[in-house]
Amino acid sequence: MQDREEIRQLFERYRQGKCTPDEQAQLNAWFNRYASQEAHGLDELQKAYETDQAVLRRRGFMWLPYAAAVIAMVALVGAWLLLDSKKQTSGAEVIVKDVAPGGNRAMLTLADGRTVNLSEAQEKIIVGDEITYADGSEVVDVRNKTTDIQGSGNGDFSSNISRIMSLKTPKGGTYQITLPDGTKVWLNAASILRYPVRFEGNERIVEIEGEGYFSVVSDKGRPFKIISKEQKIEVLGTEFNISAYPDDDAAKTTLVGGKVKVSSLLQAGTEEVLIPGEQAITHGAAMDVQTVDVAQYIAWKDGNFHFDNISLADLMKQISRWYDVEVIYRNKVPQERFSGGMSRDVTLRTVLELLRISEIKYRIESNKLIIE
Repeated sequence: MQDREEIRQLFERYRQGKCTPDEQAQLNAWFNRYASQEAHGLDELQKAYETDQAVLRRRGFMWLPYAAAVIAMVALVGAWLLLDSKKQTSGAEVIVKDVAPGGNRAMLTLADGRTVNLSEAQEKIIVGDEITYADGSEVVDVRNKTTDIQGSGNGDFSSNISRIMSLKTPKGGTYQITLPDGTKVWLNAASILRYPVRFEGNERIVEIEGEGYFSVVSDKGRPFKIISKEQKIEVLGTEFNISAYPDDDAAKTTLVGGKVKVSSLLQAGTEEVLIPGEQAITHGAAMDVQTVDVAQYIAWKDGNFHFDNISLADLMKQISRWYDVEVIYRNKVPQERFSGGMSRDVTLRTVLELLRISEIKYRIESNKLIIE
């Protein structure tokens, strides 16, 4: 256990928004240990908090950033320090089932059908005359084919000029890619991006299923077009997020900067031009536009959960994709809603223990998350 005064200071720096990435990582590690190794750590934190402030048990519980939530629950860590000092005298050890967070995982499918399991130690690939990781090391050695490639394709990557490749992330995976034109894409869990080996002609077209954040390189002579779930997005140069998972009722395009045109693929003439801060929601042939806080829709790109009055069902979809678990409801889906956020670099139980404060009961069995 880290020195208690050090933890106190880290919490205070987090509260003030002054934590460095290394300090944030220390907090993540501490919180994961405390949630999973101490017998009923968060149960006791909850009781300590209820002694001073019984204000969070209501519909619409505000789910604070996890470190800040602990600060609130234990009166700026004071109660935790007391609880922790008591625990040091106990020799009890409780084994708790848990699920690690997702990470850098993806599979690249080449134009000739060969597949590459991308390195989990890397987070990004760059597509050009060759395919490399961000540090310059080769993903595909075209000359010797010595990388982790599966399949029997005999095509040469350099000769597949106009054929389609794909980058696919599993549940619990995320990856980044720089396309041949320099456009950057962040791919969220359980998503797939299809793109040509090289952009040719007077337009650049890709297809996405799932969720991705795009930073498109401007080229007025070649508009960038994205096909996704009953809609088409056309841009010149901009940044935006697309969420178009098959199990979602609608596709959402959220504009961060620049300008995009979103068109329905099912209803000719149904289209909207977005300005920054707007979101197009495509549901079948219908399309609506609303003004949103873009932060909650792009937080995943920076490794965070961020929710604003989200339903439990929608929250659990995100948890299912990131932790690669099947969510099962034993009874009716609870109707509580949640706001706030936390780092995605924490274990599943860490997230769920905070949900328990809102009276959501759960258990983990293998890769199943059961909501009682």
